[in-house]
Amino acid sequence: MTRANEITTYPHWKLLRWPAEFPHGRIDRIYTHWSAHDYHSVFPAYHYCVALDRDGDVVIVNTHDVRENMRDVYEDPELPYAQHTRKRNSHAIGISIMAMEGSRPDDFGPYPMTDAQIDGLCFLAAKIASFYTIRIDADHVMSHAEAALRDGYFGIQPQERWDIARLAPEPRPLVPQDGIDSGEQLRTKMRLSG
Repeated sequence: MTRANEITTYPHWKLLRWPAEFPHGRIDRIYTHWSAHDYHSVFPAYHYCVALDRDGDVVIVNTHDVRENMRDVYEDPELPYAQHTRKRNSHAIGISIMAMEGSRPDDFGPYPMTDAQIDGLCFLAAKIASFYTIRIDADHVMSHAEAALRDGYFGIQPQERWDIARLAPEPRPLVPQDGIDSGEQLRTKMRLSG
């Protein structure tokens, strides 16, 4: 029996076989996330998920049609769209690494983000940015943590967000600069991937 959140229930490709095909239209921003799930369960709030298959290979999973967000989604919120970043979903693509279930800033739990997933996320974001002519800067490509910093809900409480504020666990308390620094590290990798 296949569960609704299995990789196989969505279009998916191993990273190196992903066709990098996108619909034409207006996309202005990219937001990066982690799902706070395991490696294999797809959480369909995003357009693309960077998962690991049972062999440990990076898989790109497409869970939403990008065209659903090529509009002001708040004018008609009843229509389907990827609801990935609070109040920032219009003309925006959400990408998430499937990982970080049970994580804290000092312990990334049993499903930490892998280097391969981070590289896959950056590769995917670079391809999207190139196709839609999006500048890879902090105003156009940011982590959910950076958006939460700007919008006032950064942190580790249930209604707050810290994805992706750290790329590795650290024992010291989480601070806003972590989100800014990690965002810039990701953007640097994206620029090199393009």
